[in-house]
Amino acid sequence: MFDLSNFISPKQMQEMKREVVEETLALAYPIVALEYADGIMLFAENPSFSLQKTSEIYDRIAFAGTGVFNDYERLRKAGVQLADVKGFQYSRADVRARSIASEYSTVLGDIFVRQQVPMEVEILITEIGDAPADNRMYTIPFTGGLIEESGIAVIGDYRKEDQEIRKGLIRRHILEAEPGPDIPLADAAKLSRAAISEVRNSEGGIEVGDIELVVLDRTVPIERKFRRLGEEEIAALLA
Repeated sequence: MFDLSNFISPKQMQEMKREVVEETLALAYPIVALEYADGIMLFAENPSFSLQKTSEIYDRIAFAGTGVFNDYERLRKAGVQLADVKGFQYSRADVRARSIASEYSTVLGDIFVRQQVPMEVEILITEIGDAPADNRMYTIPFTGGLIEESGIAVIGDYRKEDQEIRKGLIRRHILEAEPGPDIPLADAAKLSRAAISEVRNSEGGIEVGDIELVVLDRTVPIERKFRRLGEEEIAALLA
């Protein structure tokens, strides 16, 4: 007769994995993507000098990841390779955020369901269009799936309170300010900083040296719209 005392059902296993990853993400630094007048801004709290949470995937497409660095760095490299191959085989215009996000969704979903150790990450893919209506934002949770966002997207938006994980607090804080699509970049950065500081109880706000800020800037006169801001430029924006 089999001893079933230590048996864990597939559903229980998935719940255990979910709890482990959510605990990790509650300790991770969140990232905000927010549309502004000239494009899309990605604002991250990142005290590391060498490890970047945001990067360029292709001409008009940006990537952001939070959680375990090794996990989302592997995903970033895979996304760059996928975009390069597709752009080479077809054309640069055929490389779109939706197809890259779909691949991430499939990979993360398969790993979460089929492997004992899931990837402890959340992923964000953004693409700037010729007009604001053509902008695209996709978040991919650690369970797989694909969420299309509009105007604002936040990953790592978890906080542990009284032994429970609360979600969406940073997003709610930003939406309460009702940022419009024509918000200046400086205001978008200040709003993101204030929201993250408020939710994470950062006394005095996030230090400028701990901010990673990139934009997909529609006004850049070349096809590659990705631009990373330096510390002095960030300080000027937040002054």
